[in-house]
Amino acid sequence: MTKRFLNVSLVAITLSLGNSAAMASGSYGGGRSYDTSPQVRQIDQTYETGKAIYKGRASSAGKLKYCVALDDEIVPLKRKSLKPFKNASYNDVANKLYNCDSPETKIAEQLSKDEMLYVLYYLNKRFKLNLG
Repeated sequence: MTKRFLNVSLVAITLSLGNSAAMASGSYGGGRSYDTSPQVRQIDQTYETGKAIYKGRASSAGKLKYCVALDDEIVPLKRKSLKPFKNASYNDVANKLYNCDSPETKIAEQLSKDEMLYVLYYLNKRFKLNLG
């Protein structure tokens, strides 16, 4: 009987040590992670600046309503209206952006060169245009 008690005690100690090691590594509990360290997300500052200019929050030109020239008409800028510009050049897109409030005015004439580049970068990433 003593021998049997000793075996059970060793098994209990082994299981106890195994569980505490698993808990310390964060892998105990059905695969859940107990790591509470904050996740650091990299912010694309160029994208955020372009977004702010596009939305009219960071531009000397103020809030602009963006349209794009397709064939013979100027339509509001949306994912569908930008689809023909997939894999186009930055210059092609820049030359086709107009202000909807005054359709004869290009956006490039109302923004500085740097602001225009930020907006094009934002549109490229936002709508996955793969501009080159």
